[in-house]
Amino acid sequence: MNVERFPSMGCEIAVGGARTTELAAVRALFERRDAIFSRFRADSELVRVNSSPSELIVVRPEFAELVEVALEAARATRGLVTPTVGAAVTGAGYDRDFSLLRPDLRAPAVTARVPDWRSVRTIGRLLRRPPGLQLDLNGVVKGRTVDDALALLADGGFVSAGGDLAATCPLEVELPDGYVVSVRGGGFATSAVTRRRWLRGGIEQHHLIDPATGAPSSSPWACVSVAAGSCLAADVAAKAALLQGAYGPEWLDLRGVPGRFVDSGGDVVTNRTWRRAVEPDPSLVPDRYLGGEAA
Repeated sequence: MNVERFPSMGCEIAVGGARTTELAAVRALFERRDAIFSRFRADSELVRVNSSPSELIVVRPEFAELVEVALEAARATRGLVTPTVGAAVTGAGYDRDFSLLRPDLRAPAVTARVPDWRSVRTIGRLLRRPPGLQLDLNGVVKGRTVDDALALLADGGFVSAGGDLAATCPLEVELPDGYVVSVRGGGFATSAVTRRRWLRGGIEQHHLIDPATGAPSSSPWACVSVAAGSCLAADVAAKAALLQGAYGPEWLDLRGVPGRFVDSGGDVVTNRTWRRAVEPDPSLVPDRYLGGEAA
């Protein structure tokens, strides 16, 4: 399978199985979404919306659609994964493209409370949000764009953005700690607090905000990997499970979602659903495979 790569959304995009015209369409999709939703491009629609003093703003249909996707993620995770963390992420120091971040002596500007996601609504092309509320849609936009890009490949293949992927074919995926997992298809995503860290006021910061505190999460998990039906679903589930802390593995089990958790010391925990997916249940394996004789 031919694999092509290009940079977008602050990471490397890898596309497998695309024809020349399909690859061009995938690149155009990523470039358009980045131009609309980037927090770091002065001419993006997201920056325009976040800078507006108005409560009601007319936005393009694609913007309204992705806001609704983000609100659905917030609804499904009871506000853990929310698009209303923009001010908190900026306050932690992530106020420019990651490659441009440098240690900053200023103390983090911690938000006392992340605004309630239910204060944001769309009606057609009309977006309503409290004046001053800062949206951050990047995670949801990236996952949805990976899924939409895969749909552009007539004969299937895979699309990966910074390691989060959607595929119609089996793939070997290497996780941040070097573990390799076989993905048969669907979506796979890893949420981590180890890859994008920076210093603000002498304190290490990361981009996963705990909505309850308005500060970077103090979860014991360094990274969480999740398999799901789509990249978007896997990405949202991985973020929510990491933010859940110790309850994360059970939270995924209750939803029938497989997850692999790595703590800050490198110890690995997998939930029951993950173990059922990758480790055969001995009670279902014929005796001859256990060294005995078949009944």
